[in-house]
Amino acid sequence: MKFDVAVVGASPAGLSAAASSARTGARTVLFDRNLASVPNANTVFDGMAAAASLNVDHFSIHQVIGMRLVSPSGRILEIDARGHFLDRKRFYAHHLNFAADCGAEIVESEVRSVSRSADGMELSLSSGDVIDAMIVIDAGGVDSRLASSMFKTMRHPEDVAWAVEVDVRYPGIGEEYRFEYWVGSIAPGWKATFSPAGDDMATLGVFVRRHGRDVQRFLDLFIRRFINRRAGSYPGIERMEILETRRGGDPIAALPGRIVDKGIMVTGGAAAQSGLAYSMRAGEICGEVAGRAALAGDASRKRLSEYSRRWWRELGPQYVLGRASLETLRSMSDAEIDRLFLALSGRNLLVPGGLWKKSANAFLNVTRSVPGMLPRFLLNLLRF
Repeated sequence: MKFDVAVVGASPAGLSAAASSARTGARTVLFDRNLASVPNANTVFDGMAAAASLNVDHFSIHQVIGMRLVSPSGRILEIDARGHFLDRKRFYAHHLNFAADCGAEIVESEVRSVSRSADGMELSLSSGDVIDAMIVIDAGGVDSRLASSMFKTMRHPEDVAWAVEVDVRYPGIGEEYRFEYWVGSIAPGWKATFSPAGDDMATLGVFVRRHGRDVQRFLDLFIRRFINRRAGSYPGIERMEILETRRGGDPIAALPGRIVDKGIMVTGGAAAQSGLAYSMRAGEICGEVAGRAALAGDASRKRLSEYSRRWWRELGPQYVLGRASLETLRSMSDAEIDRLFLALSGRNLLVPGGLWKKSANAFLNVTRSVPGMLPRFLLNLLRF
């Protein structure tokens, strides 16, 4: 069996890459060991979806009007930004079907290894079959080793945020209209989150950096604090029911390393391209470049590097700024974070406009409020 492009992993980025490649006319196949699994992502804000040209309204089961930032001592900053809690199963099924409708062949099988051959790339499947492809796209997520066994796909793999999320049920808990980010030692290096899902459903999770993969203890602490904070609004919330637990990794601060080589490309979590909307946009660029290169008969690193250049130009600056911000947050004590929240109280933290206007506004507000943050942020920016 021979294909122009083989995508490994039906992650959101993988689905997008397969559809994009197939639309070029390249013979495309998508492999995944378990097509019944569903990605973890649940809440998407309109700004991110629009930047990635992703329409999520059809899959929204609950809308939020913004986010609430919670400091270690419980100080609150509110930001207005419309977002959606997604029906993950319908969203995933739609994009899987869309990839097939675009012409991609969908195969449920595990790819055990990828190696170079005289004619391109060779994929060995768990079924014992061997598949030939001119170009392979690794979209297998943060734990994928297909491409990372050949070259360093992340600049800072030690900074993957390991996560555990639980779906919970309690009367009325899902009817709240703000997503919550809790920061500080409750979830070192990133965040703890509350995602209202409508009716009696919500998701609670922690995303922790540099504390190993097992972050259950942080989730347990967060759930206790969350219950204590909501006790006045929801009598009996200590009996909140935990329905499902999911674990994974978020490479938001890891940054892409090399994402192309001869005959192979990397996208999504495997390339440290986190975030549902942004990872799907990365997959779209990757698949388009792969399909056109395959049809031209050129799988060289030089030809495939068009993907890397386009990604860094379009989305790279946001990830660099994000890493610098999270590294600055990681260096702050709970007391420093509380002082920052106090200083920012009442300021307009989100303004209309593009990335640089939004970043400049946030930068101005923070440096005016806490001048000592400026040197730390600039140093982290230079270290990206």
